[in-house]
This record gives sequence, structure tokens and C-alpha cells, in this order.
Amino acid sequence: MLTAHQIEEIALRFFPFEHDGDTFGFKSFFYEDQSPSDDIRIEGDTLTLTYTIVKRMPDGSISDVYEFEDRYDLTKLTEERWTAYLEGFRRAFPSLEHDPGMRRPEALDDPANVTADDFERAFLTPDPEDEDRRPFLEKTEEGYQAYLLKARPKGKEDARRRRAEAVDKFMARHAEVAARVEQTYGLLLPKHAALTWAFFSSLSPYEWRAPAQRLGIGPYTVSSGVLSLYSERAFQRPLKEGFDPQMHFVAPAFPPEALIMFCGDFSAFALFYDDPAYLPSGAVVYDMEDKSRWMGETFLDFFRDWARELIKYPGILRGEDGEIDETTFFNVRLFLEALEEFEAYTEQVREEDRARMRWPYNERAQMAEHGSGVGICTDQGDGAGFEIPSDIHAPESQAAVAQAVARARQLLAEGDPRYALALGRELHCACTIPPDRRNVSPLWQAEALSLMVAAYEALGRGALARKAEVHHANRGIFMQDAYKNADPVTEPLGFESAVSLAGDYFPFLRRDYSLGFETTDGQRAEPIDCIQLQDGILTMNLAFTCTDPTDGSAVGFFVAAQYDVTNVSVQRFRAFLAGWQKAFPDLVARWETCIERIREENADQDPLEGMDMADIWSAYALANEANTSEEDFAWAIRDGLQSGGRNKEEQYRAYLEAVHPSDPEQDKRRWAAALETALVRFPAVAARVEKTYGFRLPKHVALTWAYFNGLQESEARGFRELFSVEPAGVMELFEDGGLDRKVKEGFDERLHQVQPCDLPEYLLVAAAGSDHRLVLVYDDPSCTPSGVMLVDSYFMVWRGETLLDQIRDWVDGVLKDEVGAFHGRKVEMLLARRLLEVLDGFAEHEERIRREDRAAMRWSYEERSAVDFKLGIVGIRTDQGDSQGMELADARTKYQDAEDEVQAKLPGWIARAKRELADGDPRYALALGRELHASYPWPPQEERPPRWQAEALSLMVAGYEALGRHALARRVEAHHAERSRSYESAYEDEPSSKRAP
Repeated sequence: MLTAHQIEEIALRFFPFEHDGDTFGFKSFFYEDQSPSDDIRIEGDTLTLTYTIVKRMPDGSISDVYEFEDRYDLTKLTEERWTAYLEGFRRAFPSLEHDPGMRRPEALDDPANVTADDFERAFLTPDPEDEDRRPFLEKTEEGYQAYLLKARPKGKEDARRRRAEAVDKFMARHAEVAARVEQTYGLLLPKHAALTWAFFSSLSPYEWRAPAQRLGIGPYTVSSGVLSLYSERAFQRPLKEGFDPQMHFVAPAFPPEALIMFCGDFSAFALFYDDPAYLPSGAVVYDMEDKSRWMGETFLDFFRDWARELIKYPGILRGEDGEIDETTFFNVRLFLEALEEFEAYTEQVREEDRARMRWPYNERAQMAEHGSGVGICTDQGDGAGFEIPSDIHAPESQAAVAQAVARARQLLAEGDPRYALALGRELHCACTIPPDRRNVSPLWQAEALSLMVAAYEALGRGALARKAEVHHANRGIFMQDAYKNADPVTEPLGFESAVSLAGDYFPFLRRDYSLGFETTDGQRAEPIDCIQLQDGILTMNLAFTCTDPTDGSAVGFFVAAQYDVTNVSVQRFRAFLAGWQKAFPDLVARWETCIERIREENADQDPLEGMDMADIWSAYALANEANTSEEDFAWAIRDGLQSGGRNKEEQYRAYLEAVHPSDPEQDKRRWAAALETALVRFPAVAARVEKTYGFRLPKHVALTWAYFNGLQESEARGFRELFSVEPAGVMELFEDGGLDRKVKEGFDERLHQVQPCDLPEYLLVAAAGSDHRLVLVYDDPSCTPSGVMLVDSYFMVWRGETLLDQIRDWVDGVLKDEVGAFHGRKVEMLLARRLLEVLDGFAEHEERIRREDRAAMRWSYEERSAVDFKLGIVGIRTDQGDSQGMELADARTKYQDAEDEVQAKLPGWIARAKRELADGDPRYALALGRELHASYPWPPQEERPPRWQAEALSLMVAGYEALGRHALARRVEAHHAERSRSYESAYEDEPSSKRAP
């Protein structure tokens, strides 16, 4: 098989191919720092080659660059066949008008192709599998006409009307914009700039697709740079503080001659001014390496030639499957038609602009280039023949640069500023250190500025001298907008802002449901492809879908949402989208039945029966001018179209009347009675807890029970459904007969509802679902606990100083309606508001009781919750400090893993803990003992018997005793004596609140 070296050596006999402005060859031919070997990869029997085709305009400027990768079977590649393939390709290249990028690697798969004649014939033979030999433009005509029904539903005349209106509007504005440019930059603005903005402004969403997808140019990008001065409110935007307007969207390496008009995703488009006293000869584009090239006399010339090239040579649009993408071809064709509709306007101003040029474009584009791209131009000639040192940052180049600077200054003194200008510009443009375009080096930049300013002054180009000075004084600025954004409160909603905001908020998601932009085959679509804004009517084509999680199948329908946005501001539309997103769960609830009907495919029933599609797109909420905030829109959309889109207060009043009928006086009496009962029972409950556990019960537990007991039945039921929380553990002692419940024979009451891995510091007060529990955490049993934790077998987290703090946090989370948090439905938010009202009814007592409890605390909640967790369990706290810096495993499972290296370390750790304990420091003993205790394997596994539990008990008991925490020592002893119990009740009967009626 051929080697990479042989493949390269033979290829270089033929490459590059050139014909009619097209140059084809290895990618490396067009990059100074690469070699052909970089484009050749061999993996097994597969050869991969990377090619590039560069397309040039008649004036020699580059119009486009395409990169290809082809794969060849090395087993079929001999020296003779590879040579014949390339010779045949070279011969055929001038005739490949149907597809100048066609490399036909499959020609090598046919063993009948041996000679150059064979391969030439293969290149020139249309696809043998395609029976239709007509040009692609002709054979896709029927498909294009069908495409136009969607892309241009109002016909060509409507498009022409849009063009004419845009031209009239922005040509009338040109004088004002040109005056602003001359005042700011000292440069004269050609009229074709106004036509460029008019053209962009006249484009429909479908007409935007080709430049957006193929060139990275869209409504947002063309609004950057000087061109945006033609926009409606551009002059109302104030300059940013301390920002020079000449630095508007300027990169460190851009030369003073470049006036940045607009940007693409990875490029900047500029007019190039050699002499500020004249109009520029043409337009240039800067790539990601800040290298410039001529693109045309006008921007529209470039776009027109680019689109015509793609239509003429559609093979460039081939995808990875080898097929030409018809949709992309149609998008380009539509874009070209828009450009051709503008051609007459372009020609009308072309001669007027040309009359004020110093050099015609065709003459200027042929002048010598330099390393940074477009070269200099003066009456004495261009920069041809001047030696410009390469890589000015390299140590070996420093002497050459110094000599060049001296030579340029000498010629400048002799009356020839060309070398000073060319060298100064190249030093200026070489200011950045690759690969970061923002990393500006000061090397030779003082000389660059000095040479440029002197040369510009000598040439009478004072405006460029001033521009260079401003640029060097602000060299750290990179492509920034010099102006503040318009006030969204007053800025009218435009197409660009509508597309941008829609991209920020869509898709809306709720379980298996989504509302967003999709193609007909279920793929994600870009907002720009699905949004139109004409005559004040905004249309968004949305897909409402439900995906079955079991098989990934999706059902749903498309919605053409329409809104009158004539008087809608950017801020109000943002609030509408945010509120709509928050209300999406209620939309889903209203439309679930419809989706179920669609999935069932019941032909006898219309799936949309009784539904109004307008409910989904929620235009009724935007039409109601009383809705201004995110919350307003969310509540209106939660209410729905059929209910009238009522505001929050109207819905809340109706909710209370229907679900929780009561009045303020009844509420106060019910809450007072519950609190009185709780406080009366508290001393006896506290005494029982102290007798049983040796713990001091905080009074806020009584207040929490009063809160639960003060809820109406409908409120209590809603609370349980919303948060899955109810009293448990010692809080059940407040129930009627709670203190009279009998303990099971042989059961230690201290183990009531304890799980095998629970720490002895936990005292259960509430259950939170099937797995989670709310517990008080006792470091020192003689004091009230510092706070409440939410725990299960695997994790624990501090949730507040009191139980009511946690409840309030949950309720607030629902009311804030944050995406990614509860993001609840209307009924949940209305319930949460009611639950908060009940909480507020206890607020006065809450603060008084908090003060009482704090007086008996050992550490404040803030101090205690700041202690780092150890392996997922809450860390220790003692007067000597916590367990920071102690040697422990980094996962609880390692203590039980016979194969883990921790097993070998544990005896040493235990010995150390005992030594420190004997020396008067029980912290390590307590920390290590608790972690061994918490590592108890549950549920039990025969293959994994519990390890280190005797050591855990010994260390914990000794640690607790040393700290005077005897109640905790006794509780852990009781726990280890009955370790197999898991959340069992210590009592013979249920609390009264859970007994069947």
C-alpha cells in the first residue's frame, strides 16, 4: 500500500488546480503554518485527505472558502491509479461547472478505471444512479414552488413592496447618518451603506435563513457596527461612560482604515478608507485571525455573487450523505431573488458613489497585499516591494524590525511615506499574540503608532491619524458596543428582539411536555426560522408535544401563535414570555386530555373538542394592557382563556370561597385555640421527652404542632399533598391522648421510629414523605438544639432554626415559582398563599418563642450549621472545636468494604482516637465513632456483615461521656442493642390524628 509520503509526493505534482477563479488543493496550501502532511491521515486501510476550494471574484478577491474531507480505500490505491486519478481530476476540473467541489473518490472503487482517460470520463459523467440529468436548478423547480408557498405566502409583489418601502425609508435617513459618521470618524459614508441596511431590514425570516446558516450573518449581527445607526432608535442610545465612539466594535488588530459596518458570527465586515476625503473603494471582511480581504465594491455585490455561485454550483451544498441539501438550496435561491430585487436600487446609487471615489474598486483590489491582508494605497503607489519582517514577536526578528523602522523613518523624511505606512500598519495589526485575539502585546506598538500617524499626516489623512491615536489609547477594548442598550421599558418590540427573547425562554418544559420551536420531523428549530413580524403582527410557529418516556414516541400539534405587538415594548414582551413559561404547568394540565385523545387515535372523537387553540399561545394575556409584570402574565395564563384570564387577587378570592371558606375572625379564634392547647400541653410533653431521652425540648415544636392543628381540614389535606409532611416522633405526644400511648413490651421508647444509621443526636419531629424526616439535632442534650435537619439514610441538610422556618421556606419556594424549583400549578400557588397566611397568624408568637429557645441554646443556628459535613453526616461540635483536619475516609461505604485500603488504616485511626481521648481531646473519637456507626449496611446483606460497629460504639460512648453528654451515650447503647429496628413505632397504637374515624 502507498505510504503517506508517497501520496503527498504524487499529489504535489498536480495540486493546486486552478480555473476561472477557483483554486483547489490541500487545505495546507492556504495556511502559512501548515504543510500537506497535515492533510493526510492513514488509519488502517483508510486514507483521509483534507481539501480546500477557494473561490474568487473577477477582481481577485476571495468570495468563499470551502473545506472537504474524503476517504479512500488504500487497498485499491496503487501508485499508477493514484497518479491517473489526479491527472484525470486535473483535466476534468475546468469542466466541472455542475460541481467544482466534486472529488469523486468513489471513482477509485471501480476497478475498470485505470488510466487518466478513465478517471476523466468518471469525473465528467453525472451520477449514474441519477436518471434525471437536468441541471439541479431545473429539476428542483417544482419543489421550489412548493417551498415558496411557505416561505413567501403573500407572493413576490408583497416582497417588492417591502423592498421599496425600506429603500424609501432608509435613503431618507442617509444624510443624517452620514453626518453622524463624518462628525465621529471624519469619514464620508457611501449611499450603498443605506441600501445595505434597507436590504437587511426588508428580509423575511425565510430570506434570512441562507446568510444566517451559511455566513453566520443574522438580524443580531448586522445590528452591530456603524450600519446600525440607520435603525429607528440608534441616535437615542447614549454613549457608554468613558467610551470613545470611534472604538465602536473595533478589535485591537483592525487598522484605522477599517470602518466596521456589521459583524458575522466569526467575521467583521467593513468599508476600507484609504483617503478620508473620498468615499471608500470597496468593502472588506476580517476573519477570525483579523486578516482582511476585499469582498466587493459593495456588500450587496458580495452577497449577490456568493449566492449566484451556490446556485450555479450546488454541489458545494452536499451534506455528509453526499446529497445536495434541497432546503438549503431553496433558502439560497430565495435570498438571491431578494438581492436581485434590490439590484436596480444598487445601480441607481453606484455611479453616484463612484464619482466620489479616489480609486475605482477594480483598480484598488489589484494593489499589493501585505501579511495582514489588504495593503496600502497612495498617489505614489502601493506597498509592493517593501520588506515587512515576519513574526515581530520572535527574538530572531527584533533586529530586522528595528532596521525596518529606521529605514521607514528615513524614507518618510525624504518625502515617501509609503514604507512608514505599510510597516506601521503591519506592526499595528500584529499586536495580538495567537491564539487569543484579545491578548495584546506592547512590542513595537509605540513605533507602529508613530509611523502611522506621521505617514497619515504626510498624506493629508488626518482623520486616520486621529483614529489611530484613539485606538492606541484604548487598545484593550475588543469588539465592544460603544453605546448603551435602549431602555427596554420604552423600546418597541422588533423582529431582532422578539427572536432573541424567544430564544432565551423556549422551549417550555413540564414533565414529558414541551412547547417550543421544532421542524416537522421533530427536530429542534431556530427561533429565527419560526418567527415573523409584519405590519405589527408577530407570528410564532410553535410545537406542543408530549414524549412517551417508555419508547420516545411523541405526539402533539403545531400552533401558529399570533400577537398584535404594535404597542408592545421589549420589556413587556419579556415579562409575557417569562409569565407564560411559569404558567406552562397549568397549560399542560388543561391540555393533557387532548394529548391523550391524539395518542389514542380515536377517529370517532375530535381530539380538540371543546378546546380553543388560542388558550395555548395566550394572546389574550398580552392583549390585556393591565398585565405588565411577569407575575401578572403568569396568573392570567394560569387562569386560562375560558376562565377569562383573571388577575391573581380575583383568582385568590374565588379560590378561598370555593375551597377554604372561612373569615378572618374564625381564623383568629381557631389559631388561638390551637396555640393555647399546644402551650398548655408543652410542659408535660417536655417533661416526657426529658425523662425518656434526656433531651431539652424547644418550645417551637409546640408552636409547629399548633400550626398544624390550626389548619382547616381542607388546608391540612392540601399541605400534606403539597409537601408530604406531617407530625411524627415526639410531636405526636401533643396529640389528644399522646402522652397516654402505651409503649410496646420490651421496646425502648428512645428508639421510636429510629433507623439503623441514625445518629443519637437526632430527635424526630416530622415525617417528610416515605424516605425523609425532619429532626432536631442535639449536640448537648442539656441545651435546646441549634436547628432542624432534613435527613434520610444517605444525606442530611440543615433546613433552619425552627420547624416553622422550614415550612416557611417551602411555602416561599412555591410562591416564588422559580423554574427548576417547585414551578407549580395555580392551585398549588393559591394553596401556598393560604398556608403562608396561616403562618403569619402565628408570627407574633413565633418571635417570642424563638427568643425563649435561643436563651437555652449552646450554639446559634448560624454557628452550628457552618460546621462542615463529614462524609455526608453532620459534623461534631464541642468546646474544643469541630473535626476539621481529622483523618477520615471520603465515603461511608469504604468503612464496610473489605477490599478497600481504608481497612488497613482503621486500626491506626482508632488507636489514635483512643490516645487523644486519653489525653483529654474526645473529638477524633467522637467523629470517627459516628462515621463508623453511620456506615452500618442497611438493608442487611449476608455477604457484607457489619464491620467496626463494636469500635464505633466504644468510641462514641467514651466521647460522649468525656463531653458530659450522658444522654447521648445511653441512647447509642440502646440503639446498638436493637440495631435491626428500622422506623418501628415504640407504641401499641397510632396517634389520634392517624386513627381511622
